[in-house]
Amino acid sequence: MRRPRLVFVSAVVAVLLGAGVGALVLRPAPQSGVSASAQAPAAPAVEEFPLEADWCYVDAMIPHHEQALELSRLVLAVPEVHPRVSALADFIVTDQQAEIEAMTAWRDAWRSVSPASVAAAPAQHDHATAPEPETQEVAAGCSGHADHASMEGMATPDQLAALGAATGLEAQLMFLDLMIVHHEGALEMAETAVKQGGNAFVRSSAKHVLIEQEREVQAMLLLADDIG
Repeated sequence: MRRPRLVFVSAVVAVLLGAGVGALVLRPAPQSGVSASAQAPAAPAVEEFPLEADWCYVDAMIPHHEQALELSRLVLAVPEVHPRVSALADFIVTDQQAEIEAMTAWRDAWRSVSPASVAAAPAQHDHATAPEPETQEVAAGCSGHADHASMEGMATPDQLAALGAATGLEAQLMFLDLMIVHHEGALEMAETAVKQGGNAFVRSSAKHVLIEQEREVQAMLLLADDIG
């Protein structure tokens, strides 16, 4: 059975994933009385509704990234933090804040157009005897709303408090230990999204996480050895 599709005549969704930063752009339809040829040249796009796995990835990864920002800002507040630790934390803040904004924009855009069910038209048919379209349920969100604390790699409130109270080298090594585990959790979430997701943006975002955060894990392991 074919998945239902949404033809974006009123809005063309373009996914831009450049230099590790995602962005989602909506292009409004021409207003009445305005020729389509007067608009920026872009052919209408056909995009399938997101699967539940797509929604679950975004709903979980946004708060997951938000904790990465919290961990990074805690170590950046440590006096005389090692330059390499500072550079890493600054990069995480910049990269993951951009991803949060892109995922939030994606989620808001799809929520505005995703109905509870849609009519799925057949791929090909005889117009004289066109069958009635089937109505299929469309995932409008993630049904498995897990507690944020139970997500893979999340630091506990006690760990966050300990990091906030730590100083010097102890704080920096604690940050690296917590962030390595945090990244490993994100890698598991991203791998699931690549395997089970169907939306182009979600799969691209997850692939970026797989590449970037695996590289950061290796860098943090080396950094912990160097400064420890």
